[in-house]
Amino acid sequence: MMQTESHPPEAEALEFLELLEGAPFAAPYTSQVIDWLIRDSSPPPEESAASPAGRAVATLRRYGDGHDLGAGEIAQRVRDVSHAMALAQADHYAADPGSPSAYSASRTVRGRDLRKLCVVVGCGRSLAGPGRSVVIVDHACDPIVFRPLNAVGATRHRPARKGAKNGERLGREVLAVLAPHVRLADRRSFEGSGVWVEARRDAVEVGWWSPDMTAETTPGLLGPWVTGGVRSLCATLLRGEGLAISQDDTALLVSR
Repeated sequence: MMQTESHPPEAEALEFLELLEGAPFAAPYTSQVIDWLIRDSSPPPEESAASPAGRAVATLRRYGDGHDLGAGEIAQRVRDVSHAMALAQADHYAADPGSPSAYSASRTVRGRDLRKLCVVVGCGRSLAGPGRSVVIVDHACDPIVFRPLNAVGATRHRPARKGAKNGERLGREVLAVLAPHVRLADRRSFEGSGVWVEARRDAVEVGWWSPDMTAETTPGLLGPWVTGGVRSLCATLLRGEGLAISQDDTALLVSR
């Protein structure tokens, strides 16, 4: 039996197309191919009930799976857009203090604009950080950390304990040190393993996470972290910033 493709809700499909059309392309003809696919694709019978935007998204995904003109670049940008929409789901974000000057005038960023930025830099430079934050790795300056504004606002009128505040500040520092050099885990999307950073009062725990939950207890599945040298790299990078490192069999504990 043929399975029909699932379609995103209309609003998500429309934003998907907007992000894709606004993405930078290496080949000058790629945007024209996308425009043609959106305008002229006709739905097969099993998709007749889908919205025009939903049909266009499905058509672009199918085209990226093929070998026609521009298919490879379209497939990559479709992945970038999907990644951006899964990564930055809040309506508004706040750039952390110390972010580059481009964000210093107004630290509030719309979620839609942050998703556009994630598409521009691509999957490899838009990463998930702790607490649903989004980290943009910029080779010209320090990483930019955006935190969901609702999470910031929720704690604004509630005094934080001194230890918790110190841990959160240290967590941001650890994240900024590691983000340009290692792949960070994303526990929300379950898309691949990576390094996880979590604040714990006056210290920060740095460890390895995998969507296969047995990796938490099976040493053999921690190969990239232990035998692959990622733990050692993290420890070296953090010690280079003057931070104190202690470790158990798997995780690192970072303090001042």
